[in-house]
Amino acid sequence: MADVIVFGLSGPSCSGKTAISLLLAKLFPRSAVVHQDDFYSPDSQIPLHPTARVQDWDSPASFDMQALVRAIHTTRAMMARAAEVGQGDASAGGREDHSASQWANPPEDVDRLVAPAAIASIRSDMLRSLGVGATGDIPFSIVLVDGILLFHDSADTGASPGAMCDAGALVFAQRDTLRQRREARGAYATKEGFWVDPPGYFDAVVWPNFVQYHHSLIAAFPQMTGGPAAAADADPQPQHWAGNVAVCSSDSPAEDSLRACVDSIVGAWHACQKH
Repeated sequence: MADVIVFGLSGPSCSGKTAISLLLAKLFPRSAVVHQDDFYSPDSQIPLHPTARVQDWDSPASFDMQALVRAIHTTRAMMARAAEVGQGDASAGGREDHSASQWANPPEDVDRLVAPAAIASIRSDMLRSLGVGATGDIPFSIVLVDGILLFHDSADTGASPGAMCDAGALVFAQRDTLRQRREARGAYATKEGFWVDPPGYFDAVVWPNFVQYHHSLIAAFPQMTGGPAAAADADPQPQHWAGNVAVCSSDSPAEDSLRACVDSIVGAWHACQKH
């Protein structure tokens, strides 16, 4: 079977995952995107938050995780078949193909997030590491999985999207930054209509849920929630979690996060070649 790397991009709401997904899709010509947002349950099945008593859109119970895992598996197989039959561009998952609200309304300035010279430098380093001369010669395809709950703590290993990933990144930002971004957003498209955050929703639901479901990663990188970083972790390095997960801050230049993601993808491909 042709080489396919599954790369997960996770992190709290408004952390910058979608922007990095868009930039990665530009760097890797044979790519498909699977959005966790497309696997939300119908509005009527979204559970209530136990204390806020409003619908909880940031809970694992709000998603059909089994369907998401099946979609990742199916998309990986599709990309492998496309490569085997010699399709030059096996890309899929354009904005128009998804109902995911964030993908339908991506950052308008995504092309200005990373300077063209920096993109060229990242691409050059990537090609050199892969031993090829052009992006068309990259020896693998990519499935990008984008969602808020990929590498969360879960006892349900049978429905763990993170376990399907060869590598990944958790993109975070400081709490105040995330709150400002979230409150600046309007309505979210849902399966049955639209959702608008009620006042205080970020502090009552979004942030507490991120902390609750990511204890393992936060314990390793407490700076994600404003805790002190150990001296060795002042510049977070990729961590092993069902593959190599790079922990990146969108408070830093987007170039840094993009380079970390590309390095993680290339590293995952090299690792696969050793098995």
